[in-house]
Amino acid sequence: MASEAQAQAGELQGKLQDLNRQLMTVRTQMAVKDRERKVGEIQLRELAAAGAQTNTFKSVGKMFLQVPNAGVRSELELKGASLSDDVEVLGKKLAFLERQVKDSQEGLKEAVAAMLQASAL
Repeated sequence: MASEAQAQAGELQGKLQDLNRQLMTVRTQMAVKDRERKVGEIQLRELAAAGAQTNTFKSVGKMFLQVPNAGVRSELELKGASLSDDVEVLGKKLAFLERQVKDSQEGLKEAVAAMLQASAL
């Protein structure tokens, strides 16, 4: 009985460590995507303030290509929408992982309680 509880506790502890690692990865990805989205919004505001006749350039490798202002703005809007969708998906994944962490922690507490109860007998 005690060895089963120990094995279960060890398994849950490993699962909990893996889930925490995944949680940190998802949080980091969310922060990166959100930062990119905010930068895109700032760029859109600056392009709108510059006017439609302003020369705009797009970086391509080590070169810059002159692109119409409307083209750059539409690209930034599409990228912003995509990033918002990515953040939403990552938010759902984060909530799922947090639920799994909570369940694993509860299971680990139960396994430890079972080990303590078995050792008391």
